[in-house]
Amino acid sequence: MKKILIIDDNKQNRLLIKMILQKKGYCIFEAESGEKGLSLAYEKKPDLIILDIMMPEIDGWEVMKRLKKNNKTKDIPVVIFSALDDLDSIDADGFIPKPVDIEKLIQTISEVIG
Repeated sequence: MKKILIIDDNKQNRLLIKMILQKKGYCIFEAESGEKGLSLAYEKKPDLIILDIMMPEIDGWEVMKRLKKNNKTKDIPVVIFSALDDLDSIDADGFIPKPVDIEKLIQTISEVIG
């Protein structure tokens, strides 16, 4: 079973994505902050991370920088989940716009990790 980590400060977003992906057979971990997300990424080594950009304290940009600098997490694919639309320069493996489009979510994850 593939493991996915959702890092988003919005509980409703996490819950919606979690419910959708659990029905598809994925094992889901969730974090409400960048700091907790980093800890879970190091501990659980997920197959994919769904990452919000706009979060308090440590934002998604900083989380991604730290993930890519760490040997344990540098190869984990990251899909950005954001309401921002000027994300052309990001070094992510995919993008899911907010509000979540269920078909786009499933399609993006299937393309990245199967």
